[in-house]
Amino acid sequence: MNVSYWKPPPTEWMKFNVAGVVLEEVAGFEARGTDLSEIMVIKIAVDMYTEVSKKAHVPLIIKSCSTAASKWLSKRYYKPWSLRKFLGDINCGTKQLAHFQIAVIDRKSNGMVDALANASILRSPLFRASS
Repeated sequence: MNVSYWKPPPTEWMKFNVAGVVLEEVAGFEARGTDLSEIMVIKIAVDMYTEVSKKAHVPLIIKSCSTAASKWLSKRYYKPWSLRKFLGDINCGTKQLAHFQIAVIDRKSNGMVDALANASILRSPLFRASS
């Protein structure tokens, strides 16, 4: 059995956990799946973080359970044509950061993140992200 445990981010890094379990209707996104939902949330996180960190220059790590989203952001040739501008905007934002890393994790490795993501489905006004 392969067990994953939560690990804190490296010292002096900021971390965003992205959970793709959010339903597109509840979240307000016109997405067609969790991979696309995670990409949309990653864009919001990068946009928000670049605004906040203009003075701080703190590295950013995004933890996602979507292998596809990670590949779309890390490999130029793997990007779906329909998302190229959207992914290009994310890459442009990450170039403004001191350092950027995306990590794929098992959704259940952080029970609190999983619980909050599941709670957001039931209480969308409390956990809704907006751009």
